[in-house]
Amino acid sequence: MKRQKDTEMIKGYCSMCSCWCPTISHVRDGVFVKVEPDEEHPLACGVCVKGLAGPELVYSKQRLQYPMRRTKPKGEPDPGWKRITWDEALDTIASKLNEIKAKFGAETVAAARAAPGGSGMSEVNLWLDRLIHAFGSPNNIYGTHICQWHRDD
Repeated sequence: MKRQKDTEMIKGYCSMCSCWCPTISHVRDGVFVKVEPDEEHPLACGVCVKGLAGPELVYSKQRLQYPMRRTKPKGEPDPGWKRITWDEALDTIASKLNEIKAKFGAETVAAARAAPGGSGMSEVNLWLDRLIHAFGSPNNIYGTHICQWHRDD
């Protein structure tokens, strides 16, 4: 980690896809302000717009930061979102999944996700694979991009 005036420069990798481009993140007064390519890294490359948008994504007012539960029926103009705890969210999801499994079988559930080349899913793909298989379902659904297929596992 280097310092440039009042900015920490932290070397790392972009996780917006499975390319893991080497980056330098700029943090000023505890705030993530910029991403740039790490030109000194042996695998140096440019960083795409998804990676460069890191600070905007982190601080977006539209970003969910905690679980929410709908309190009004679908179709209502205001869904009535209410903040809930992580434990409540996980318990709700687990009980609903187990209810479906008991009633219809584990094979009726599938794990579907975005292509790792187009999202930050590359970090959680293996965990999602483990979850769906531990649940008892063989159903994994995910796509890829023509520029990404040779890197996907």
